[in-house]
Amino acid sequence: MTKLDTNLDACQMSSEILLRLRKIMRESLRTIHGNEWEATGIPTEIREYLTQRQAREASINWNLSDAVDILDFAGFVDLYEVMAANPQLLQRFLPLAPDPSVLRIRFLELDTILSRIAYARPISESELGFLVTFEDRLKKSASAPLPAIEEVPAAPPPRPGRTAAAPTPPPKVVPPSPSPAAPAPRGGSPDPQPKAAPQKPASPSKPEPEPAAVPVAAEPVGPQELESALKRNDNRVILTALYQEVTALADGLWNGSVASLQARTWEQVRESQWYHDLFGKLGLKPISDFFGLFDAAKGRMGAGSSRNDLQEFLKDHSFVQVLLGLKDLFRTHMKP
Repeated sequence: MTKLDTNLDACQMSSEILLRLRKIMRESLRTIHGNEWEATGIPTEIREYLTQRQAREASINWNLSDAVDILDFAGFVDLYEVMAANPQLLQRFLPLAPDPSVLRIRFLELDTILSRIAYARPISESELGFLVTFEDRLKKSASAPLPAIEEVPAAPPPRPGRTAAAPTPPPKVVPPSPSPAAPAPRGGSPDPQPKAAPQKPASPSKPEPEPAAVPVAAEPVGPQELESALKRNDNRVILTALYQEVTALADGLWNGSVASLQARTWEQVRESQWYHDLFGKLGLKPISDFFGLFDAAKGRMGAGSSRNDLQEFLKDHSFVQVLLGLKDLFRTHMKP
């Protein structure tokens, strides 16, 4: 298969995935929020960004169809942000990944592939395989109904697309939403036994850090403890400190709030003998790559780059692959 054939296949699959996701999310948002779903179901920042994108295209293409809506201008990352702002919708897609942070990485990877196709950069066989697997999982989960965790409004307006009620009348009090971090049951059926003290849904304004969950110490590793660990070559404590800093910085790096952040743990580690001696043995390159991107991003934000410009920069520099490398690194060396 030539590179052109691979890119054409990837283009078709990624387009089908994107269109299917938009359709599912559009129907789900309409079910949750009614006819005002664009105003109430999409975060303000994302809605304004997509509206600007729509207006820009309309100013160039006078034949733009009136049938399109705001989601027709959303990429994979935009769709994830909308999803993260709607816990019920997020839970519907959790079967696609082990947890929300990994799901976000998957959507970042999809956006990166789409960007490569748009700029005629070659797509690898592994990326093509990822598209095949993701599309298959999406098809299997597409038929699942929305988890019944939304609160019942006082005076619900008619909502198009809502499925008929089950023969058994629902309970008067709908249990609070479970945490989006808990995978939804396959088939979309809600847990019939509400928990005594369910967790609150994750705040959409503060998504989970990118690297997947790794067993780490509850207390942060302080500078003195880190210095002691570096002297005695305590890999677990050192990597725990780095993991804590990476998870604290990754979200700000992607969301454009990186200018005020500091990488003090990294500054302490990279000057140590431990780092120079074990860089190759432990495979620490993903850590170096991450903080290299962090420094470059800080410089760009200081020069006045916008959040969208920063995200494009991160995509072009394989931010998703760096995060996946970090995840593997921490899981390998920090097993309980």
